[in-house]
Amino acid sequence: MLRTPQFVTRLGLAAGLALTAASPALAGGFKLSEYSVRDLGMADAGYAALADDPSTIWSNPAGLARLDGLQIQVGAHAIIGQGDYTNAGSADVLGRPLGGTEENDLFNDAVIPNFYLSRRLNDRVVLGLGVMAPFGLATEYNQDSVTRFQSVKSALKVAEINPSLGVQVTDRLSLGFGVSAQYSEATLANHIDFSAVCLSQLNAAQCTTAGFLPGRPEGYLRVTGDDWAFGWNVGALYELSESTRIGVSYRSKVDHNLEGEADFGAPANAALFQPAFTDTPGSAELNLPAELAVSVAHQVNDKLSVNASVAYTFWDFERLVVEFENPAQPPAGETLGYDGVARYALGGEYRYNARLTLRAGLAYDESPTEDEHRTTRVPDSDRTIIALGASYQLTDALQLDAGYQHLIFDDAPINHVGATGDRVVGEYDNVADIVGLSLTWRR
Repeated sequence: MLRTPQFVTRLGLAAGLALTAASPALAGGFKLSEYSVRDLGMADAGYAALADDPSTIWSNPAGLARLDGLQIQVGAHAIIGQGDYTNAGSADVLGRPLGGTEENDLFNDAVIPNFYLSRRLNDRVVLGLGVMAPFGLATEYNQDSVTRFQSVKSALKVAEINPSLGVQVTDRLSLGFGVSAQYSEATLANHIDFSAVCLSQLNAAQCTTAGFLPGRPEGYLRVTGDDWAFGWNVGALYELSESTRIGVSYRSKVDHNLEGEADFGAPANAALFQPAFTDTPGSAELNLPAELAVSVAHQVNDKLSVNASVAYTFWDFERLVVEFENPAQPPAGETLGYDGVARYALGGEYRYNARLTLRAGLAYDESPTEDEHRTTRVPDSDRTIIALGASYQLTDALQLDAGYQHLIFDDAPINHVGATGDRVVGEYDNVADIVGLSLTWRR
């Protein structure tokens, strides 16, 4: 009788990784920062202290107290990523070189929309509503990639609805609070090396007789899952003087329990190992981190302002645990090693004339991915961000904002053992560009 195979545990883990995997093209791990086109043009410098448009619902709800009348903002960010993987000796469980292609474009380009609305109720209270995407994007490899036994596709989409309230407490101090409803959706796909599966259960001679050697017969695994979960955010904004503001904002962690299906495909002779390859429901916890930001905005003169921010993301994702309803696929776990990371940003605005404002910024964004835990699903690394932007007042009521960022990633070496014992060795060379446009209407 075949024992419960170790590779099943590993495959369960690989399925669970899909529920947290995304493109590293934007921020530490799979966290996004594309919530405001105006802030995009300053690399998010000073974002918790600016409070000049309804996107403050995301960056600091206390800033709502500074907004007049009715304001509506609609924006979108286009992310164009380029991820290249160079193979450096990847091998299967027997030490045989892994055949397949290398990659020169593993990031899926995407458009990230957002929407904000603010409405002043009285002299002290302003209501707001925001819709944005705080986590997400995807990586996708060729079907014949060297990485195919660890990853072909990994996708995560998280959308958030965030009603908020800003209150002017004193002439200098405002406070804000919001609640958030998050919807998450994840997809994973990868191939399965059935020669390795067989060798985890039988000897080489038996695997040859069963038709699993000397070749490398392949199957596939696809996992999908989704969930709704809830969180909150708070903020404070204090005017140190007429020219200087300091803002502090905090967004809570949000714990998802993604539930979905694991679908398997296998060659005919893989029936030897069933019920391990039977389609089954599954679930995994996805713990999205809290964030604390401290920002300063200083008006140097009538034309120039300078801004700075430090944001800390409280990643605490040491291990991922996956559970399946099929008892032949027991719960599994793997160390991801995500710890807290910081983002540092400095930027400024220059009021060129009554209609045109120019912006620039520079940021350094740490990744929670350490070299020893880097995977093909999230081949992330620290990055430097260069930003430019501008606003143009089209009419008294309508403002157009544009922003651009160029992301330069540090080298990202990988030496990772996959679900069936294959080892992917090599290096990633990643770069990304982000372009954003938004319209803000005020009445």
